[in-house]
Amino acid sequence: MKPQFIPVIYKSEYEPQLIEFLDECLPESGRALDINGRHRFYKDIDNSFIAFWCMFDGDKVIGAVGVKDLDNNFCELKSLYVLERYHRNGYGRALLNEAIKFARDAGYNKMYLDSLSTSVKAIELYRKNGFVDVEKYNQSERSDVFMVLVL
Repeated sequence: MKPQFIPVIYKSEYEPQLIEFLDECLPESGRALDINGRHRFYKDIDNSFIAFWCMFDGDKVIGAVGVKDLDNNFCELKSLYVLERYHRNGYGRALLNEAIKFARDAGYNKMYLDSLSTSVKAIELYRKNGFVDVEKYNQSERSDVFMVLVL
């Protein structure tokens, strides 16, 4: 049994639970999981992220977050998701705080993120935690919100 509602460093043994979680969670925000296409990186977490955490309720993944390296000074917040029925309990904030702490401890100066303007709750969470809007910094064709946090 994994600790409940505490971000846990990802282990490859969590892959089936993570994919099941993403398959449930992404449609809640109007997205569809394409695990063999554009989301195939979730089958290779160790090589796709410098850090990744899952949050569990029993043995079920209910939240996740990752950090990607952009260069020696900048990183990117990725894949912050929490199942809707677990929203407004502080779990997203706990995952976000874990990622920010990791980035600070690793010596990054800034943490960037991209999102969709329809992700209203997530953007509210980011702003409450110090992220501010910036110009587009990547080649994302789907995102329309770009933010940065000075660490």
